[in-house]
Amino acid sequence: MGYPPQHGQPSRGETGRGLVVMVVMAIGVAIGAVVTVFMVFNPPSSPPSTATPTRGGEHSEASVRQAVQPALDAYGSGLYGDFWDLWTTEAQGLIAREEYVRLFEICPPLVPNSPLTIGTVTITGDSARVQATRLNDTTDFDFAFEGDTWRYEPSPEERLTYQSPVDQIAEQRRTMGFCGAVTPTSAPPTAPPTDPSVPANPPAPTDPSVPTNPSAPTAPSVPAAPTDPATQPQGFLE
Repeated sequence: MGYPPQHGQPSRGETGRGLVVMVVMAIGVAIGAVVTVFMVFNPPSSPPSTATPTRGGEHSEASVRQAVQPALDAYGSGLYGDFWDLWTTEAQGLIAREEYVRLFEICPPLVPNSPLTIGTVTITGDSARVQATRLNDTTDFDFAFEGDTWRYEPSPEERLTYQSPVDQIAEQRRTMGFCGAVTPTSAPPTAPPTDPSVPANPPAPTDPSVPTNPSAPTAPSVPAAPTDPATQPQGFLE
């Protein structure tokens, strides 16, 4: 036989537990309200983006063509010093500007002053490879993006070449038939050597038979006419 349900006032212990639960719930609601207000007025900052920034217009094919054209124009027209000025900073340390210009003075190209026409352009990050053609010959030029522009980057083979002196490089190219004719520099004509013993303006030769300062000719003297003693005055006779 079961026990009948109990009725009447709850025990003192149960009343205490109910009050504790109500207090805890009230505190939780208050904390939640404070957090909500704080989040509204102080939103969390967005985390820094780890995505790679998009490339600007300077990495487009049109920008590469426009940037590298002056370098190829300088090289094709024989302005090798101006071409060297458009190298990367690291590449300029491979060979001095004066030595690079002198290399083409002692070993000029077979066909000088031939322009270069840009063909295909391949861009990979901060590197670009440009194919240029002149006289039906295609050459690859590498460029690197440095200082907000594209600058020439020598190939590994070219870097190895510049480890030798310029005269040796020119001799090797001349042996391989890669050097054109050297144009001799014209020098002003020089006067023949002078003999210090000979005066600069010698006097005209003189005729020894003619006196240096001849005087005017004089008339020959005429002898006096003889006198007659009879005609002389007598007072003068002794």
